[in-house]
Amino acid sequence: MKRWLIVLLLVISMTLVMAGTASANGGPHGDYTATTDSCAGCHRAHTATGQNLLVANSTYSLCMSCHGSSGTGANTNVEDGLYLSSRDDSLANQDVGAANTPDNAPLLGGGFVNYRGTAVTSTHDPTGTTNQAWGAGGERGQLGTIDDNMDCASCHDPHGSGNYRIIKETINGVSISVSQVDEGSAKDYDTPHWPANISNVCGACHDPYQHATNDTSSYTHAVDVTYSGSTSYTDANGTSVSVPLAANNTLVCSTCHLAHGTSASMEGYAANSDLPTGGDSALLREDNRGVCQACHQK
Repeated sequence: MKRWLIVLLLVISMTLVMAGTASANGGPHGDYTATTDSCAGCHRAHTATGQNLLVANSTYSLCMSCHGSSGTGANTNVEDGLYLSSRDDSLANQDVGAANTPDNAPLLGGGFVNYRGTAVTSTHDPTGTTNQAWGAGGERGQLGTIDDNMDCASCHDPHGSGNYRIIKETINGVSISVSQVDEGSAKDYDTPHWPANISNVCGACHDPYQHATNDTSSYTHAVDVTYSGSTSYTDANGTSVSVPLAANNTLVCSTCHLAHGTSASMEGYAANSDLPTGGDSALLREDNRGVCQACHQK
């Protein structure tokens, strides 16, 4: 009797673990069966054209075959930063929040090539040609070396993950935990609905910029703190816009920056900024570093 009870408890425990991670995965990413056909979507044992037996010559090319501007497998077009419901298929139907997302809605992370119909002015380079990041190694304002050349798999695990949006559980040698959040009620993919600990992803490479206080040793803006001001602002067109906050009104890196790429422009004083990135857009959401006005309204 005791043996059966132990077996039953193990089965229940495994079921709960699998249920907890399933929401992170979708389409060909994770939750595989013993006879899954998903492996063949990306790998070939004898006819591969790229490393790790990939069917494409690079990780970026492989990901873009589904997620690119001319991809056919996923509704999330990360090159143009758009959600394309017209690509709806058996894989895309598994996208969280798909039923609430209008066609051509801008993606929450921006785009690698275009964003909101305009060419990006700064981007995380996902093509595997760079291995540097601002602040890597602990020096704020300096470029440091990260573990590997950056590509899509630097941040996302194509085989599935227990983290939000299949974010890797180890990035740049740092253990990463990013909670799952319920995205089902979000009206589209441009509606902020990150978990409160999303900044852990950025901190893996940009560690000296992730402070929960306005650190006087480096004078970096606080993140991972509760924002108590107005949660919306009026933009230059008179439109009310929500301040991009994470769960529990948490101010995070993504409040100001887009993870993939932005089309924001910098002019005047903003173009002459003494930030480490010079006068470029530094992945900021708004023109001329207008993210500051969203909260401070000076």
